[in-house]
Amino acid sequence: MERTEAEAIVELATPVCDLARGGLVAVNNEYKVEDLERFEVGRNRSRGVLITPAFEDFKTYILDNSDSGPSPVFVDHKNVSAIAVLNYSQTGFDQGHCDHKAVLKLEPTVAWSKLNQLKDTKLSQKRFAILLEDWAGVFVATTEFGEIINTGEALNAVRNMKINASATKDSQVNNMSESNSTLERVEASATVGKLPSYFEINDTAYVGLEEKTVKLRLVVNSADGEPAFALQIVKEELLRNEIIQEFKAKVIELLPENPVRIGTFTA
Repeated sequence: MERTEAEAIVELATPVCDLARGGLVAVNNEYKVEDLERFEVGRNRSRGVLITPAFEDFKTYILDNSDSGPSPVFVDHKNVSAIAVLNYSQTGFDQGHCDHKAVLKLEPTVAWSKLNQLKDTKLSQKRFAILLEDWAGVFVATTEFGEIINTGEALNAVRNMKINASATKDSQVNNMSESNSTLERVEASATVGKLPSYFEINDTAYVGLEEKTVKLRLVVNSADGEPAFALQIVKEELLRNEIIQEFKAKVIELLPENPVRIGTFTA
């Protein structure tokens, strides 16, 4: 049914009606709310996100833009990053809009990125030899007991490695069941040089942290009769926990007046 002109006039005359429930109004759906901020010279409040890998820039931005006291900082333990919510609180309100933030996201070092790419990746004899040659100034090869091996000697051992594989088969048959098992033993040996058991790298892992020793275990397997190499980070979980605890300590030292918590925050 079409609206009469009189009905339209009545509706326009009463665009908003107060309701009995507090804080609620009934709004005529013919009206559209427009935010005119985009037509003004500037914004009516600060909002946005700064992302930086630098501790000092993170600090100065927070101090320059915190209007309602120290902003809370949340440290993401999985990504080595921290987020400060600059309008977390607001004068006269229990909480602000929480859409003005500063993010500190550390950049991984070249060495740490490379190690995470290589982690548990099987490399052929040729590819592993090239890797050792390229990173000779970074990797320190050691024996199982921590004795340092000359890089050239370790490289020769990898290049001249051979694989001996042997297999034994056990079989057991009875009235109710039959079982078969095959035990394979792969023995890697170097005809020239000395094969390392571990590698060590002195690196910060992330730019801005303290240098630490990263230990890598060398694993050798057989792939179709050819040696296959893999590197594993020793005690990786403990190392990552050490990294995040150091990161949190540095954020607390950087902003001693701000509450710092491990976790993520979503408004």
